[in-house]
Formats: sequence, C-alpha cells, structure tokens
Amino acid sequence: MTESQQPGGQQQQGSSADEWRDILRQIERQVRRESARIVGVEQEADWETIGRAAGESARKTTARAVGVEEEADWPRIGEHVERTVRSGVASLVGTTPDADWSAIGQTVDQRVRSFLQNLFASKQPPSEPGREEDIVDPWARP
Repeated sequence: MTESQQPGGQQQQGSSADEWRDILRQIERQVRRESARIVGVEQEADWETIGRAAGESARKTTARAVGVEEEADWPRIGEHVERTVRSGVASLVGTTPDADWSAIGQTVDQRVRSFLQNLFASKQPPSEPGREEDIVDPWARP
C-alpha cells in the first residue's frame, strides 16, 4: 500500500501544503546543487560550505580586479582601493598624490573659495568713463 492509498484501495488526499512543501524542497535542492557547482564544491555540499567558497571566490576576483595579489585579505583589498581612490582624487584636485583626505578637503575648499571670490568680487569701474562720442550707432546716418 502506498502513502496516498487507504485500506480498500481509496486514494488519500494529500494536503496542498504538503505538495508545496515537497516542490519547494526540490527547488531548494536544485538551487543548492547548482550553487555548489558554480563555486566549485561538491554538489551535495551544505550552504555553509557553498557560502564559504563563494566568499573566497568573490575575494579572489575582487583582489585581481583592483590589482593586488589574489591571496590578499579583505582589509588589504580595502586599503589598496582607498589608497588608489585617494591618490586619484588628490591628483584631480591638484594636490600631491600621497595627500590625506584632510589635505584634499582643504585644497578643494581653497579652490572653491577662490573661484567664488573671483566670480563674485566687485568689479572696479573703468578709471575713465567712456565719452559719448565713443559710442557707435551702426544704424545712424553719417
């Protein structure tokens, strides 16, 4: 006699919840197997093993992408990225490539203030006002 049969040959109704549970378990197993395959561990590996392998893979890929050795840990990768970005921003704003964030901020502040002062500084009136005869009317007849 199967699970779904009752004595006398009658079919037992499985609950919809049980059917969905079975379907979702199958999906979870398939997703876990595919995830394991993608990160390079045994297909029957647990989620913890898969997660560890995925983290290692992400770290190695990131290390290669930012230009540090593949064995570098996350703090080393982060330090390299921060140093590279800081150096690029420093060069962009016109300070030394080894400047710290404070020096970069001060340089930006000085440049913005200088720009705004030049833009909105009161203009000196001409030393000698123009004479009326200096004005040329292109439509006037001679």
